[in-house]
Parts: sequence; C-alpha cells; structure tokens
Amino acid sequence: MKFVITFLLFSSLICSQSLAPAPVEGGTMFFYKPTPGELINSLSLAGGFNGWKPGQYYFSHYPDEYLWKAVAPLEPGKEVYYKFVVNDTLWITDPNAPFVTEDEWQNGVITPVKFGVPYISEIKPASGQRITKIIPVSMRLNGFNSEVNSRSLQFWFNGSPHNFFFDTESSVLTASLPDELPDGEHLIEISFSDMNGKTSGKIQTRFFADRFITPVTSPAHYDSAIIYEIYIRTFADSDGDGIGGFNGITNRLGYLADTLGVNTLWLMPWNESTTEHGYNVVDYFSIEKDYGTFDDYQHFLKEAKKRGMRILMDFVINHTDSTHSWFLDAYKNPSSSYTSWYQFTNKENSDWNHFGVERKMPKLDFSNPEVGEYFLEAARFWLDPNGDGDFSDGVDGFRCDAAKEVPHTYWNTFRKYVKGINPEVLLLGEVWDNLNYLIPFYKDEFDMLFDYPFYYSIERFLSNGAPARFAEDELRYISTLPEGHQKVRFLSNHDNQRPINLFSGDMNKLKQALFLIFSLPGTPMIYYGDEMIYQGEMPPENVRNEMDWKMVADSLRWHDSNLYFYRDLITMRKANPVLYARHDSSNNSLRMFTDRTGTVLAFLRYSGDEWYLGIVNNSGKSYRDLTFDVKYFDGFTVKHKRLYERLVRWEIESDKFRGLVFPELEIRDGVYVLSRVHINNGGFILFKLNQK
Repeated sequence: MKFVITFLLFSSLICSQSLAPAPVEGGTMFFYKPTPGELINSLSLAGGFNGWKPGQYYFSHYPDEYLWKAVAPLEPGKEVYYKFVVNDTLWITDPNAPFVTEDEWQNGVITPVKFGVPYISEIKPASGQRITKIIPVSMRLNGFNSEVNSRSLQFWFNGSPHNFFFDTESSVLTASLPDELPDGEHLIEISFSDMNGKTSGKIQTRFFADRFITPVTSPAHYDSAIIYEIYIRTFADSDGDGIGGFNGITNRLGYLADTLGVNTLWLMPWNESTTEHGYNVVDYFSIEKDYGTFDDYQHFLKEAKKRGMRILMDFVINHTDSTHSWFLDAYKNPSSSYTSWYQFTNKENSDWNHFGVERKMPKLDFSNPEVGEYFLEAARFWLDPNGDGDFSDGVDGFRCDAAKEVPHTYWNTFRKYVKGINPEVLLLGEVWDNLNYLIPFYKDEFDMLFDYPFYYSIERFLSNGAPARFAEDELRYISTLPEGHQKVRFLSNHDNQRPINLFSGDMNKLKQALFLIFSLPGTPMIYYGDEMIYQGEMPPENVRNEMDWKMVADSLRWHDSNLYFYRDLITMRKANPVLYARHDSSNNSLRMFTDRTGTVLAFLRYSGDEWYLGIVNNSGKSYRDLTFDVKYFDGFTVKHKRLYERLVRWEIESDKFRGLVFPELEIRDGVYVLSRVHINNGGFILFKLNQK
C-alpha cells in the first residue's frame, strides 16, 4: 500500500482547480465532476473503511457547481483504499485521488487529516512512493481559514535542515534534491503555522528512491523448501487442556516431515500475549505460558532439526499490546522515558497511532534508536539463546509481521545485523501489496516476500479464465523483481479464507491452483489443515480451526484422499529440482504461454537438458489435441516424441482408452502438436519430455 499525507481544505477554501478529498467537520469530503455527456443517476463511495459496500455513503448533486459531493467519517491518520460507484454498478477510480495504486484495481489512496489544523497536500514524491528518477520535492501548504505564515516554515531532509523555496501566491513549497542521492528510503519533514497561529506540528513523509536494480543474496536452501504455517493454539494438544503447544507439535513432527513431507515450519507468535492469536505481545523474550515452557520449546527445536526441518519465528515488532509495561508507563504520562517509544498523537499521551483498527495495538516509533536496538537484541536472542555461536538451539529465520508498517531504514539495519550473526537466516516479509510495491523491500531488506500478487492472479485466472493474462502476470516477475529474489506462494493463511472457499467449493479449481503452485517458481506454503480441505471464511477466527487428528488418520487410509494429493505434489516437487529452480533476470527456468486457440494454459520448466511441459485446462471445453507456436520451444529438440512419463495428472472424466494411449509431441506444418492428450475442462498434466 502507499502511505499518503493529505490533503485539502473544505471546498470553499481551496483553489477552484482542486477536487482532491478535503478534511471537513465530521470527516472527509470527496468530489466528482462528471465528464460532458456522462449520465449519473447515483454515485456512492466505498472502500476498506466500510468493507467495500456500495450505497452506504451516497454523493449529493450540486448542479450549479457541476459537482457531486459526499462526506465519510474517516479516521484521521488511517490509510484508506477507496473507489466511486456510478449508478450502483460501475466502479471507477477517483480522478482526483491523492494517489492511485499501481495494480489492476487502480484504487484511490488517502490518509485523512484532522479538520481544523494546517496540513500539506499534493505532495511529490507521494508518501511511500517508489521513484526511479530523482525529482524535486513539491507540496501545497494549507492553512485553516487563513494563509500560511511563510516565516514559520521549517523543512528537513533526512533529519537535516534543507534549502527550499516557498511561493506565497500558490502556497507551494519546492526543494531540489541532489542527483547523487543514494537509493533507499528518504525522510521529508516540515512544520509551519497559519496566520491565525494554528500549527501543523512536524509532518513526516517518506519516499523510496530505486534507480538501480540490486541483486538479492538469499539462502538457496529455501528454494526447495515447503513451508507449513501452524497456529500453535489449535494444532496439537498434548496434555488434554484443549490448547495446543510445543509438545503437541513435537509429537506430530513425524506426520509433518515424513507423512506430508514439509521441511520448514512457520509458527504463529509464541511470545507472551494478551490475545489468543498472539499478535499482541507483552514480552518479546518469553514463551506464551499456554504453549509450554522454554525447555518444551527447546526440545521441539531439537527434534525438528533432527529431521532436517527449519523453523521460522513470527516477529511482531510494528506494535505491542496496550498492556505492555512500556505502554502502561507512558500512557497519560508524558514525562515517561517510554513516551518516545510510541507514536502518541497528543501532548497528554491519551491518544496514539495504532495498527489498523486495533487501539490495543499501539504502534512503536522506530525514529527512536532505542526501539530498534531492543529488537536487534531480541532477534539475537532467538537466533542463539545461550550465545555460544551454535545456532542449533535457535530459529532459522524470521517472518516479519506487517513489514510495510516499519521504516525501510530499519529493515536495512535489521538485515545487516542479523546476517552478520548468521548469513543463512531467512528474512521473510509480510507485504500485502502489488508487485511494484514489493520492489523496495528486496533492496537490502528481505530475502523473501509473500506473493500476494500471485494469490490474486491465480484466483482471477481460475475464476474468470483469461490464461494469457495469467501468463503475462507471471512473466512480469523476471523484469520487475531483482536477481536472487525469493517468494512464498500460497492459497491461504491465518488472515485469508480457506482455499476451498476461495474457489467456492470447486475441487477441480483448487487442485489446478495447487498444481500451479507446486510446479512454478517460488516456495509453496500450506496453511495447517488445508491438506484436509478445511473450510472457513472471514473473519480470521473462522480459519483457525482445531486440527482434527482423527480425520487425518482416516484420510491416510485412502490413497485417493486430498491429503495424499498434497503429499504427491510435495513428493513430485522434491524429486524434480527443475521445478524449484529460480526464475529471475539471470536464471531462466520458465516459459508460460497458451495454446494456439488462446484458451488453454501451458508452461515449460527447464534446466540444461531437462524439460517439463505443464498443461492446465480452464477453458470450459475438452481437448484431444493441442497446438503451440514453435517460438515457445526455442532451444528444445524433440528426441522422443512419445510422452511416457506423466509426473502428475488430474482426470476429470473417465476415459477407458486413456490408460492405453500415450500423447505425442512433434512439429507438424511449422507448429508443435501435442496429440492424444485428452484433457478435459478442470484437468491438468505435467509431462517430462524426451524420456525413452
């Protein structure tokens, strides 16, 4: 997401050209000016603030001004994604949005400001924006019911006073930046007052310079990883108290490592917390008492590592719980030494910035070096608890929660520190956003990110078709992300609905999605219970089910169960290293395309003389033969046209002759022909080519 600082005064106070959202008493006002001839019967505002429900905040029409206006009670300082809905059906982007997401949704982005105080608007570079060339800083300064006092202006760049020019007529401030400005995150700060004496306070905004592609040096062993996410509380109870713990996981390591075949465990937070999910931490050096003792934890680590498994810790440092001793000391106590540890928003320390809508998750202030240093020590502890330089008693990586909420500069520091302790530690960031927004987080920050763009792309493809677009989305990674990047590909987690719900109960689509995840580049991740086809939709508590071990045992009796399907995909991937080969600007291992009708998805995975051909039919039709353009097979030579080795196949309809017929791949009349493939709608196949 983009972080933006907003915006403009009430419409009667702003220049006539500007129709950007404006703070007003009671919320934020939005404007829309129809184009000539545009017929509008109704117009409403919808976004993340109201669950994307159209019809809740309707615009009023002001024909004398040729405008539509609406007010929504948005909370100041809380970023909002939004759109306009025309005539209750057509979703459009606000043409006056302060910022628009760089993805296919093109959502407007706004961070509302408090009404009645001076503020900035029309800032360039936009806060949180990634820029690929250096541009001057510019911003409009807005007083409240009066002009800006030009003598009050103070402007800093990266913590130091910086030269600027202020045009009193336009109320626009500009500042040049040096051409030699290094890549990375940069901080702009400004404070000013208006002629009535109202002050803005110090306003901060950041942007990210990204002119040079920097390769990522990431631990290669995670290319072949199969990650399994565990909610400890509901995974495995070992003592009959109804609560899962480390001993319960230890007892199930045989299932995880041997039966299912996963080799990397991401455990949701295990620090002491006031909430069941664990993301409200009150002690970063502790074990949640419900989960056992530190000795139980150490025993679990020892047994997991005996099996060659790696353990990822959920590292929650953007915020603490509101009952953390630091926060309690600073709450309504401005003289507390911990006041500077949090983002209090008033002088009384009675209000604060918090994560999302959770006031019980007060955000930490990483501009205070003490905050960052504390978490470096916490990371060191969990990597090597006894400090002897032997990491067998420590975690193998950190899954960094809400990574986009923490400044890039801190993640730079964190990476240098952690990699200095153990270069093989995995740094996995949760950045829930579009592909372009992921780029800065790979620049001296993270090895691996969760691939949310793929999550949405695969859902769109299997729900709506359009294989060519899916192929185009997939091939963008090589031109967008840096060499050496790693990514986690998933269909669910503790904050998303279960996969079977994602595909509205369609098992064929679910299996096609799993096939793609285990056949394409990237590290597959399974959320516990998905292998049992658990159901669950939002809110999150509905997807944190108790693991049913009797159901697991029953599934293991049937070799055509869904559990075995997951296990077969894992086995297939492990047995064929080409399937987990990296695909980036210096390592080519993937081509994705469609058949010549444009309705069936196909891909090639390759390395050296090894070639694999995958087919996914989501066309609504059945095909006996498929044809492909020759260009996609450049570098491949048919040595054995008959395809004997099918690594995996999903048959939707029985065909009594299919087991007796082997497909053949050959060139005919200038095209590649895959004959006798017999693939029905909802099916998929992966062939190993040139096998005798």
